[in-house]
Amino acid sequence: MTETHSPHTDLAQALLADSQRLRSVLHAALDCVIAMDASGAVVEWNAAAERTFGYGADDAIGRDLGELIVPEPLRAEHRAGLARHLRSGEARMLDRRMQTTAVRRDGDEFPIELTITRVDVPGPPVFLGYLRDITDRQRAEADLRASRLRIVSAADEARRRIERDLHDGAQQLLVGLALTLRLARAKLEEQPELTAELLDEALADLATAMAELRELARGIHPAVLTEGGLQPALAGLAGRVPVPVTLEDVPADRMPPAVEATAYFVVAEALTNVARYAAATRARVTVARDGDVLSLTVSDDGRGGADPAAGSGLRGIADRVAALDGRIFLDSPAGVGTTLRVELPCAW
Repeated sequence: MTETHSPHTDLAQALLADSQRLRSVLHAALDCVIAMDASGAVVEWNAAAERTFGYGADDAIGRDLGELIVPEPLRAEHRAGLARHLRSGEARMLDRRMQTTAVRRDGDEFPIELTITRVDVPGPPVFLGYLRDITDRQRAEADLRASRLRIVSAADEARRRIERDLHDGAQQLLVGLALTLRLARAKLEEQPELTAELLDEALADLATAMAELRELARGIHPAVLTEGGLQPALAGLAGRVPVPVTLEDVPADRMPPAVEATAYFVVAEALTNVARYAAATRARVTVARDGDVLSLTVSDDGRGGADPAAGSGLRGIADRVAALDGRIFLDSPAGVGTTLRVELPCAW
């Protein structure tokens, strides 16, 4: 591409070069700082711009900014906006933060956050643009939205499961219990022996219903977790897993309820995955508190090769951890076993 120079370029460069301190600040900035003269030519291009767009300062200065970093479909709008401002002073794009799209030297388009200001200097105007690549931020926001959607969906599914369990289990038993008690009352005087049998049947149904409700409540939020904290709750959990589980260093001190619940269900889901998929002969759960961080490690000697994208278990763990601004680390080489480590902030 042929370089183009405007008659204002040398003047604008001289104005911006008056202060060596200012130039040093511009080149130390983490954001891209680009200056453009009234013709649309680049007059300043800092080190962050070099890294972001792939042009060195020597390649960029003097060239038309639209040709360098503005995607082709947006170039006409860019030039029209500059011409409109020079003609009428309209500042539609100045002094406000906006999001748009830029293009790198290799043709890769990416989202940016952009602020444009006009430099208060004598003579033809000079414009400063502050640009930031927001690819990672938008990806993180998209991941967060997807995580929240999965949490809402999981909550809805859990509610429906509870409704089904109650309807098909305890509710049916309680309905049958009510019928049995009504029949026993009707036969109380005429057939006392039958009444006794009916009452025994009712007591058995009541015991079964209570057991089912306790099991259902354990899946929602174990009473032992509320009453005793992580230490007894994880001990009970480890005892119900078909794979031998070793518990290490589980702190006895209490933590915020949300942290305890998240820690419990992370370990529960991880051990469920071990039992179902890992073909492991043993598992180990280590819990440690270091200041304001609670660390959980669940490891096994199984087949390894765990893939967070392959199922809902690890994804559900990640969603629970993300809800508390925690971090998750997974190491699962094939044939070696899996180690899942989770860090949860636990300050009061």
